[in-house]
Amino acid sequence: MKKIKLILLSAFIIVFITAFFACTDKVKDASKSKAAAKKITPAAATVSPSQRQVKPVPVTTAVPVQNKTQPVPAANAPIASTSAANAPIAPTSADAYNYDPMSKPDPFRPFIVVETVEKKKIEKKEQPLSIFPLQRAETDRYRVVGIAGDEDHRVAIAEDAAKKFYPLLKGTRIGLRNGKVIEILADRVIVEEYENNKAKRIILKLRKN
Repeated sequence: MKKIKLILLSAFIIVFITAFFACTDKVKDASKSKAAAKKITPAAATVSPSQRQVKPVPVTTAVPVQNKTQPVPAANAPIASTSAANAPIAPTSADAYNYDPMSKPDPFRPFIVVETVEKKKIEKKEQPLSIFPLQRAETDRYRVVGIAGDEDHRVAIAEDAAKKFYPLLKGTRIGLRNGKVIEILADRVIVEEYENNKAKRIILKLRKN
């Protein structure tokens, strides 16, 4: 127990001593800071009061005053600006522009141009001569010079402009319009032609002379 009391007493003494030295150090530091604050003074405090009162005085220069009075023109006096207003104005680039229609499209021409085509009369093309001699001339150009046979079977003889003779039977083609012999009677030959889808009959009478 005595040892424990001694240890506690020595510890208390050590703590007390260290606290005392710490307090003394703080007091010394505070005194040093106060002394330094007293030595340091602001720059404004070092300036003398005579320097504070001195202020720069602006220097003013005398400027001569001009006489601004001008003579007033009379009421009837001509105004000088009228001559400038009547002066000819120089032509500008816009006034000198000249429109050239040759190099530009016509604004009044329609976009769609209707071209009128004149209808020409269709010329009749000459048909080539047929290989059949009875189809090289008109039907009425042939002459019937003879008819032979009975009612059941008859044969006619036709003559052309060249004095050549050709036999005609039922169904024989003759003429330029693809005519056809439809009937052979005792004194005539009946030929039927078609023109514009219309049937036309041509009668070739027998010539006895």
